[in-house]
Amino acid sequence: VNVIATGGSDHKLDVVEKQCLGEGKVIGRHNYNSESSLVKDVKGVVKAVDVVYDTVGGLELGKNSLKVLKFGGRYCIVGWTSTPFAGGGRGAGANHATANVLPTNLIMMKGAQVIGCPVAIHTNLDPSIRKPRMETINRLVKDGLIKPHISHEFKLADAKEALLAKWNRKSL
Repeated sequence: VNVIATGGSDHKLDVVEKQCLGEGKVIGRHNYNSESSLVKDVKGVVKAVDVVYDTVGGLELGKNSLKVLKFGGRYCIVGWTSTPFAGGGRGAGANHATANVLPTNLIMMKGAQVIGCPVAIHTNLDPSIRKPRMETINRLVKDGLIKPHISHEFKLADAKEALLAKWNRKSL
C-alpha cells in the first residue's frame, strides 16, 4: 500500500515514513500545520487516493481530504483529536466549532463511503469482538505487516507522567 501521510509536524511525518512496511512506501507528505496545500501536495503525486484514514477530524482537513479522494473511495473516521474534549481540547490547529463537521456535498459528489471506526465504543457495546481484533493485530505484527511505534516507555508507578505526555501531545 502506498501512503500519502499527513500530520501536524515534520517529526511525526518522519515517524510515519519509517513505520511504512512491506511493499508500500510513503509517496507523499503533507504537514497540515504548514502553509502548503493538502490538495496540491497530494495531486502533485497522484490523481486521487483510495482511502482517507482520518484520526484528526475538523472541517478544513475533512474538506481537503475529500477533495483528493477518488470517486467511490472510503473516508474512515478513526478519531477526532481536534474535538474540544480530545487531547485536553488542544487539537492541533483545530477550529472546535467545526471539529465534527464533514461537507456532505463533497461526500455526495465523490460517492464516498464514510465509515466510523470508534474502536472503544464498538468493543464496549460488543466485547466479543475484542479478542478476534487483537488476534488479527497480533498476527499482522508477527507477520511483519505492521510494526507498532513506541514513542515512550513508563513504569506503572509513573502513570501520571505517561498520561501527561499523552495530554501534552508528547507521544506519537
